[in-house]
Amino acid sequence: MGRIVSRRNFQPARPLDNSDTGRNSADDLTAGRLDKEEGQPQSPWPYTNARFKNGIVGLKNDGLTCCVNALLQSFYLTPQFTSILQRWDQRGEVVDPGNIPYAMCRLFDQMQASVSGMVSAEMFLHCLRLNHVKVYKQHDAEELFLIIFNLLMDQLRAPEMVKEMKRLYEIKVEQFVKCDSGTVTVKDSSLLSLPLPVREMGHGGVFNLEDALKEFFNPRELTRNDQCFCPDFQREKPAVQGFKLVSVPEILNLHLNRFSVPISPGGMIKKIYSSVAFPENLNLDHLPISEKSQEAGNGQECWLYQLHAVLAHSGFPFFGHYTVYVKSFRDSKWYHMNDSKVSQVSWADVTLTFGGHESKWTETAYMLLYKRVKQETETPSAAGQ
Repeated sequence: MGRIVSRRNFQPARPLDNSDTGRNSADDLTAGRLDKEEGQPQSPWPYTNARFKNGIVGLKNDGLTCCVNALLQSFYLTPQFTSILQRWDQRGEVVDPGNIPYAMCRLFDQMQASVSGMVSAEMFLHCLRLNHVKVYKQHDAEELFLIIFNLLMDQLRAPEMVKEMKRLYEIKVEQFVKCDSGTVTVKDSSLLSLPLPVREMGHGGVFNLEDALKEFFNPRELTRNDQCFCPDFQREKPAVQGFKLVSVPEILNLHLNRFSVPISPGGMIKKIYSSVAFPENLNLDHLPISEKSQEAGNGQECWLYQLHAVLAHSGFPFFGHYTVYVKSFRDSKWYHMNDSKVSQVSWADVTLTFGGHESKWTETAYMLLYKRVKQETETPSAAGQ
């Protein structure tokens, strides 16, 4: 059952005005300004990637759709994603209205051509409904991300593009289980996000993203009801379970698991509001790495990331609101999208989503999207891995 979000009005962070962006009227936006370097119409919003030219626009909240809106903005404003999707175009064919890639392409076309600064995602929402996704209800952003991405993969019908899309987000890990007899069982797995724990800290407690990553990769003991079956002894025995990284993607999705599932039947899901500090630049060189990765020359010296987007949630487990912060890849400034409201913000504004606030309606980061930093010595094949 989806467990978050409903519509609620918020005061946007520092709103854009003419002094911030040079933004003029809708007619001026339509005409654009000539980019002297590129010779192309330049929008006041600095995003441009092939035909997606018009940059950031708001998305209308059609009723409990803030979660969908935040996820769509994170896709639209990721140039690696749009550069793949834009090659898939079925404009000249009769297309199933329930086809997710088609609906997403058409929505992005609307967004790039918008002169009002806001469009409705009604066509995409209708497409989700045709795929048996309940739209006008409370959703969990991580669950909905997986639903949309998997539907996209299933319906692209272009094997090479599917591989590129998966490579964009896919995290390959090696899961191992070592029982106390010394027997080791290894299994390869692929994830679209890393589910990171969030600790409940007391007042003034310190917990950061590096702590969460370390806790995820720290081997844990399997005892009592969690014991694993040992093939050597043909019975369950205590063991140790852990993960090692095999390869990392272009876009690293880190899911801060702020919603704790009750252990006892009938218990209520609760949200953890504790602070989780996260950096703009992240290095994964301290995480355990599989021998497979080392043999493939997939060295951790290339595992550097820069924060690209933050999906933030405010409110309670069954009643709340989603917005998204995205960093421009052209001017390195942060922008906040709260449905149809778009604001330029600072890094200090983004850090307010760390959590630890007394007010439950203050935003807390829920999904962190990090973009891999290319190294000059990195070969294309290594970057793809």
